[in-house]
Amino acid sequence: MAGVIKPEIEINTNNYGSGLDNEFGLQLDIKFDEDTKTVYGEFIPSKKFEGSENELHGGVISSILQEAMSRINQFMGINAINGELTVRYLQGAKLGDPLHIRGWFLKKSKKTIENRAELENEMGKIVARAKGKFIEVLDPPPGE
Repeated sequence: MAGVIKPEIEINTNNYGSGLDNEFGLQLDIKFDEDTKTVYGEFIPSKKFEGSENELHGGVISSILQEAMSRINQFMGINAINGELTVRYLQGAKLGDPLHIRGWFLKKSKKTIENRAELENEMGKIVARAKGKFIEVLDPPPGE
């Protein structure tokens, strides 16, 4: 990536997607490019994430895509919760084969943020893509 990489952000260490202390989680290391408002990373699926024989479970695929889109919000300083997630599966992903994560900010209107993400294999083929809508949660007024 040619842009400026934003420094690490504080992540709940037990978070399923990016928490490094969660032995059952994905432990994703997602980076952010401030110039392009994109995230990227790599994931190598292990046996513990198996769905069909030697295939990555579809629920794990959706979790990776959702986590990438959530990280965009966090890196941009937007406190938001999931509102909607749409995943389009295009092909399977084999266990042990590296997958490349890419996500990008699309737009923000009032309290709704829209992001997109894709997961692709080593051959550059898209495994799945997602659209996410997030609801901005404003900090409570002081004293509440």
